[in-house]
Amino acid sequence: MEFHKFLYIFTLVNIATFALSVPVFAQITQAPFNSSQSSCRVTKISTPVFKEPSTSSHAIRILSAKTKITLAYIPVSGDRFVRIKAPTSGFIQTAVLKFCQPNNNAQNISSKPTIGSVCRQIVRQETIRRQPSTREPFITTLSPNTTVYVNLVTGNIVKSYKSENYIWVEIDLARSFPGELSGNGWIVNTDLVNTPGLSSLAYCS
Repeated sequence: MEFHKFLYIFTLVNIATFALSVPVFAQITQAPFNSSQSSCRVTKISTPVFKEPSTSSHAIRILSAKTKITLAYIPVSGDRFVRIKAPTSGFIQTAVLKFCQPNNNAQNISSKPTIGSVCRQIVRQETIRRQPSTREPFITTLSPNTTVYVNLVTGNIVKSYKSENYIWVEIDLARSFPGELSGNGWIVNTDLVNTPGLSSLAYCS
């Protein structure tokens, strides 16, 4: 009994000793990725990517200024280095990074009026359906920068409908695709769950 107790304590001590002996950078690289935060960053200046989290480590590659990179995890406050996974793997100094700018083509639906104008451009690939539901048959799939025309209701307000956690907009198919399609169709304008602040449609310039 005493022998088993001694063996148990000996094992715990060894585990604790091993954990303390792991280099700091090895512990940092295991930091969990927080999916609620963006992993996109841009380099402020031309900077090297190191093999290990140290400026004395081997430089794998030099990244030019304004290079977009993808983090392997979100660093905590005070971290001097962070592992990246694109465009190459390695470590980079957090001081030379800044947050990526949001897509300028994606329109913030709260900052644009929905009255008057009927011309829109597709921001992200979307499918037009007969009715405002993902269960409805699709008519066609539209690529980014395609021009379409929305329908208006009384007061020159865009005809829209909320269904299945989406806000749909009715499209005038005959005007959008003369000689090809007729009638009306519906397209997802806003995903209320995944991207509630962004629109799939931009105002025509």
